[in-house]
Order: sequence, then C-alpha cells, then structure tokens
Amino acid sequence: MTTFEYGPIGPAILRAIDDLVAAGTVNVLDLVYARRSPEGELEVLELSDTTDDGGVPTLDLAGLAGIDDIEELAANVAPGTSAAILVVELLWAKAFASALYDAGGAVIARESIPAPIVNAFLTANVDDEEDAS
Repeated sequence: MTTFEYGPIGPAILRAIDDLVAAGTVNVLDLVYARRSPEGELEVLELSDTTDDGGVPTLDLAGLAGIDDIEELAANVAPGTSAAILVVELLWAKAFASALYDAGGAVIARESIPAPIVNAFLTANVDDEEDAS
C-alpha cells in the first residue's frame, strides 16, 4: 500500500504498474484505490472506477482484496490523502518457490521490508563504505 495526496490515481501510477507487468516482475491480482475525505470518510474504488481510459484492462477478481482487508490497511490513511492497495504475485518468488518445492523444500515465511527502512539502511551503509575509502 502506498499513500499520496487526495485525488484520483494518476496515469503515471498506472503506467508504473503496467511496466512491472510488462517486465514480467509481477502479475496484478487486484488494485483498489482508497481515499479518505478531509472529513475522514473512507471511499473505496476499484481500478475501473478510477479511470476513463477504455484501454485499461479491468481486473475481474472481486473479493481478492476484501473490504475487511481494505479497511484494515486504510486505517492509517490520514484525512485528505489516498492509498493504492496493490495485490500482486511476485513472479520471481513463484519460480523460486517452485524450484524449492522440486528440491524437496518449501517457503515457510515471507517478510516485506518497508521502503523507508531499506532506503535508510542503504544510505547508512553507502555512507559508511564511502567514509572507509
């Protein structure tokens, strides 16, 4: 989930998602747009509700991102902001899990690290490596 100012999903966001699909990085399973009005009311929209572009493929997977999940994720969306909730299948992980299974193993857990934490870690380590040189 990512948050941004209140308003519709812009074409740049849809293009970025399309680029990930075209590169074979992910399969999009669901995309839901949640926005909280300045008064605090939550509105949930499907991708097809957010665009006027007839060329955008519709995702007919109702219920994959259920309303309970959406409400839980959107609980931290501040008034006057929006969030895109993207459910994806990581294709590299699918291939990796298949190889593990074929070798008699299994994936037992998966953890996602938020981008700000990764960026802070990389910044600290790059700075440390540059200082050591």
